[in-house]
This record gives sequence, structure tokens and C-alpha cells, in this order.
Amino acid sequence: MTRAGTLSLPLVRALRASEGRCYRHCDQGVRARTAATPLPGVFQVLACPSGVVSVAMYSEWSRRDASRSVAAFLRTRTRPASLVRATDLRLATRHGPELGPRAERLLERDPRRRPVRVVYWRVYPFQDAKGVDQRLFVCHRRAHTSPLFYAAPSEGGERACPGCAARAPRSSGARRRTAPQRARPS
Repeated sequence: MTRAGTLSLPLVRALRASEGRCYRHCDQGVRARTAATPLPGVFQVLACPSGVVSVAMYSEWSRRDASRSVAAFLRTRTRPASLVRATDLRLATRHGPELGPRAERLLERDPRRRPVRVVYWRVYPFQDAKGVDQRLFVCHRRAHTSPLFYAAPSEGGERACPGCAARAPRSSGARRRTAPQRARPS
């Protein structure tokens, strides 16, 4: 039995976000990546090659408003969590024709005629307390169970993922802790 709101695999493929351009940042192509989430629907992130997020979206096959669940999930995956604001989440109800011909055919087979609800999360560039322009970045490295979102300067500056930076080995000049060595029996 599947959870309420779960999208079938063919519908997931039909709803896969189209590739586009990063018009706000670098004018390069953006890539859509599906991400793991505990929610029943599908979570996708569109980002350019440097990791700047264009939009993140969560799709679910139901009539419920998943905005609160999506916000809770995003807060666990965003540094700082305060970047996830209710005003940056948008809920849309999508029906067959809006989703493309493949998705429309699949939705027509549903006897209950449920729509697909989509929660969009878009964080526009902003200035931090020091007046430095910041953007939302995403890290998809395998060290994370799902994407990690973080704010970083849009031009120059340190863009390291806070999750990866915490795991990185310290520089050779820093003292490293080592476990005490046991004496070998002679």
C-alpha cells in the first residue's frame, strides 16, 4: 500500500522539471535533481553548475496543502534554518493540461481526478547584516542524505558547504587529536 500523496513512477518521470537557464546568476544551464525526502511526494531542486538555487519544488498527488510539511523538511536541511520563511513558499494546484501531455494522460486515468499540488520555494538574493550580497546554494554531495541548502556570497568569498566544511580535515598547521597509542606486548 502506498502513502497518500505518493506519485506513481510514470507520473514522477512526467513531472520531472525541465532544464532551463540561470538568468539571475550566471546564464548557464540549470539542472533538475530529485532529492530524498521523508514526505510522500517528490522533491526537486533546480540549480546552476555552481550550486546557486533557482527554485526548489515539492509535488504531491493530493488536495492537501503540504506547505508546513515542506517548510519543516527544509528547515532541517538549511543552514541557517531561518532562511526558510513562509513568505518564500508558494502553493499551486496543477491539473493535467498545465503539467504537459504525458502527465495529463496519466492524471486522466485517476478516477478521483486528484490534482497535483506543488509547493515552490524560491529565495531571492539578499544582503546580510554587513551589506554583502548573498544567494541560496545547494550541496548534493553523497555525504548528505538529501540536499543541504546554505547562504553564501554571490561574488567571491567563501562558498563552502557548512556540512562538508565541518567534515573536512583540518589544515596541516592545526593540531590534530589522536587516540592514545597502546603499548605492544613484548
